[in-house]
Parts: sequence; C-alpha cells; structure tokens
Amino acid sequence: MAIMKIFKNTRFRSIIMSTIIAWAIIILCFICLTFKENYPIYILDDGWTAHINGIKTENVTLSKFYKVKDGRLLRGDTITLTKELPQTEDFDFPVILFRSRYTTLDVYLDDDLIFTFGDNLYDKELFIGKMYHFISLPEDYAGKTLTFNMRVGENNAFQNLAPPRLGGQPDIEGEFLHKNMTIIFTGMFMIVFGVAFLCITIFYFTSVPEIRTFMFSSMFCINIGAWLLTYYNVLSPFIYTEHETFVEYFTLYLIVPYCYLICYCIQNVERKKLFFTAAALSCAVTLIQYLLHFAFNIHLRATLPMYHACCVGGFILLAYYTVKDLRSRDIGPSNSTQMLGLITFSVSEIFHLAFYMLENIHLKYPEMLSILIITFGCLMFAFCQLANYLMYITQSYAQKQEYASLSRLAYEDGLTDLPNRARSDKELLDLDKTDTDYCIISIDLNGLKYVNDKFGHPSGDKYIKDFSKVLTSTFEDQGFCARIGGDEFLVIINDSEGKDISALIGRMESALNVMNALYPEYHRSVATGYAFRHEGKEDTTSHEIYLMADERMYAKKRRMHEELGIRQRL
Repeated sequence: MAIMKIFKNTRFRSIIMSTIIAWAIIILCFICLTFKENYPIYILDDGWTAHINGIKTENVTLSKFYKVKDGRLLRGDTITLTKELPQTEDFDFPVILFRSRYTTLDVYLDDDLIFTFGDNLYDKELFIGKMYHFISLPEDYAGKTLTFNMRVGENNAFQNLAPPRLGGQPDIEGEFLHKNMTIIFTGMFMIVFGVAFLCITIFYFTSVPEIRTFMFSSMFCINIGAWLLTYYNVLSPFIYTEHETFVEYFTLYLIVPYCYLICYCIQNVERKKLFFTAAALSCAVTLIQYLLHFAFNIHLRATLPMYHACCVGGFILLAYYTVKDLRSRDIGPSNSTQMLGLITFSVSEIFHLAFYMLENIHLKYPEMLSILIITFGCLMFAFCQLANYLMYITQSYAQKQEYASLSRLAYEDGLTDLPNRARSDKELLDLDKTDTDYCIISIDLNGLKYVNDKFGHPSGDKYIKDFSKVLTSTFEDQGFCARIGGDEFLVIINDSEGKDISALIGRMESALNVMNALYPEYHRSVATGYAFRHEGKEDTTSHEIYLMADERMYAKKRRMHEELGIRQRL
C-alpha cells in the first residue's frame, strides 16, 4: 500500500521516470553504438626517450610521466619525447592521436616537421589549453623516429600524458568516438535541449513571470553541455579550435553562480543574509577570474583552486536546503523536482572533483565510473526540468480550465449559453472606445408568462431556448447576441453601415413563424426596437443608445398589444 501511494504521487512519478530515462539513454549508447576496428590500434606508451630541459631519461612510460620529473613543470620548460615507430600492418591513412596538455607541440618524423600547434600562442603568452591532435603520417612511417617537441605554457601543466595511439584514420576516429560517445551524446543533448527550452521560455517570459526558473535552467543546460564537451576535448573531430579549453574554464566557473540562481528561484530562502553573501562571493570570484584572465593575462587555469573552494561551499549550501526540505516538507512538487535535479548534478560534480583530486595524487580510479556519474547528473538535471515543465503545463491547463469555467459562470447565461447581462455591460463599455457606427437591438419575448402559467416552466424554458437558436442563427455572423433578463435579449452590430437591420429582424420573425407552423402548441413572437449611434449626439454613450432602442421596443410592444391583443408585460 505504501509503494502504491508513492507511485500515485506526481512528484515521485516524475523523479522515478527521470531516473529511468537518464539511465536508459546511457545504457542505450553502450548497446547500440558498437565499434570494431579494421586493423590493430597500437598504444605507444612505453619505451620513450625524454629530454626535460636537456636532461635525458631513457625508457619512459608516458602514463607514468610523473616518475620522470621531480617537482612540477613550470612555464618555459622544454620537453622532447622520441620513439622509433614499430613495424605495423599497412593502414589506410595512418595517423597518430595525441592529446597535448597546456603545451605547444611540434611533431617530427626523423628530421621532417609534420605537425605544429600552439607556437603562436606561446610567443604571445596566450592561453594554451588541452587538445586532441590527429597527426597524419606518410605511408613509409614504419621504423622512423617520432619526436614530440613541447614547450610548457602553464605551471604544473601535467603529471601524466595519455599515450599516443597509432592506426588507420577510420579506426582511430571510430575508436575515439566510441570511447567518448556517452560524453558526446550527453553534451549535445544538453545544448539542444537547453536551446529548445530557452526558446519556449523566452516566448512566454513576459506573460508568465513564474517561468523565469525554466529560463535559467535552460541556460544552465547549455552551459553544462558546453563544459562537458570541452572538458573531455571531444570537439576535436568536429571543430578543431585552439579555444576549446578556454570555453571549458569559462563555462566551468559559471556553474556555481547558476546553482545559486536556480536555488534562489525554487526555494523559500531562509537566512537570506547568509545565502546572498555566499552567492555574492561566488559571483565575485567568477568575475575576478575573468578579469584576471582578460585584463592581466593570468590564465583561467591558474585560478582553478578558487573555483574548487566555491564549488565545495555551494554544495554544502545546497545540501543544507535539501535536508531542510526533507524535514519541513514546505516545498511544492514542482520545486522539489527541480531541487532534485540540481542536487543530483551537484553531487555528481563533487564526485567529479574528487576523481580529479585522485588523479593529481596518482591514485587509480575507473575513468568510466567518473564519466557515468557526471553524465547521469547532467541528464537527471535536464529530465527533472522536463518533468517539472510537464507538471507546470498540467497545472496551468487545469487552472485555465477552472478559469474558463468561472468565466462561463460569470459571463454566460446558464439556460441558453448566450452571454449574460454582465458580459453585455462590458460589451457596451467597449463600444464607447470605438469610432465606428453601431446598432443596438432590444428584443423582448411576447407571452412568456402566459406559457409559464399555462404549460409550465419547462415549456417556458424551451420557448427561451428555441428563440435563442433563432437569434444566434440570424445575428451570430452579424454581431453580438446576449440574454440580459428573463425574456429580454440584446443584439449589438458593431459596424452597421450598409446593413439592412429591418431585413435581419424580418428574417428572425419569419423563422419564428416557421416554428409556430411546425409546433403550434403556443404562439412565438417578439417585440423589437433598434437605434444607431449616429442618432445620438457626439458625447452620447452606448448605454443611452440602448435606452433609445429599448424605448422603441416598448412602443412597438404597445402597438402589438393594441393591434393584436398581446398582453403587456407588467
């Protein structure tokens, strides 16, 4: 029973479905996107000769490069790595895939320069980031000496290097895409989802202020997607740009301010002074990091510890609000769903930071575990926003239906479904705001009291409904029709110039005569009177025009009484 109660809760259903979809997408990537190389791929990790600032070291393993260098690498250090390429099978378009880390890269095959990167940035003291490089080799590369010349552009540029991979270009690119498919899919999805969501929220932003949280969340999704793609350097096969790492740090430093902003939108913030102080400090740190980079050429990577401190502080604050929500339960289903997405992403980011620290102290960890955790956190945030949006749309639709129902009660006649007196009064007021000539027709049913007394009120109600159908069929395309009292009706023809009102009234009366012939139980007839705007003075109101039409209707009713013997209404 408890489980069934949980599943009936909209919030828990949204949470469960978001989790299932996020994991389903990740698993689907592994199942569907398989890869098998046509030729062997060679991993060039061991047997390198390294010259660091002129000091030679033999038999270096690149994945354990930290064992070669005592202390940290500093800007200006030079590193030369050489290795004889092995005898391999004949590849189609042989290439080497190598990831440089904050260094320039000049690649030689024997004495021939075959690739260069970053020298112009280094000479101008600009930021040199991380990059994957697909380095093409000539067909006769086997047995030749491969040399990597690197100049370090950042202090503590790296401690280990990913070993180069040698193989045919289709196999190398296919393996790269397969290895990073989860990151590529998640990053692309977050950007596309965020852009689409942002377009929707901007369209409704001015008319629905509450939707601002969705707008900030969609911008955050775009930011997360861009950071994820650039952090893992998976743009290289698609967009080879030296600014990839700059985008990584630029978007990374925005993550914590975005978290504060979204948290403020969805939380009933207590201790506002503490919250705003923490948020202001986080934003100030981000602005200072940008200022140092652009104004003083202190590169974004140099201030990374400042971001880590803000990240931990922000996570503690989010954890505090999460615990508070669980205890007090004073947050609605919509906001709690958003909060779940935000705290899930924050937890995954903290794990990601922990894995980064482990790498810096040379402790092994499953790299795929880190990828799975961060992609799950990103997808959970996106799907929680989607679930919350669907909940918001559902609630908005229900509120709209309720409003429509209340409007119907307020402005519609319950018996005929025609507009009532309140709606007619509003329509008359709107006429005073126009300059066009209009006509108001006052209509009164004859003999309604007689029908009620002799045949009963159900027959009287049928008389009213029958006439309302005749009224709408005659005037609906011409103007506004309403029932303003028991047997009183009103027609407003907004643009009456060139229209034969008498002919329209005659058509209505002819329809009533046809009904009398078909159903002769009692006689149906009406008294009418109409007046035009141009009959009044310049400052005459629509209400005064209506009174003029009403007087003419009563005058006609008296004539009908005198000529036809119809009893006047008291």
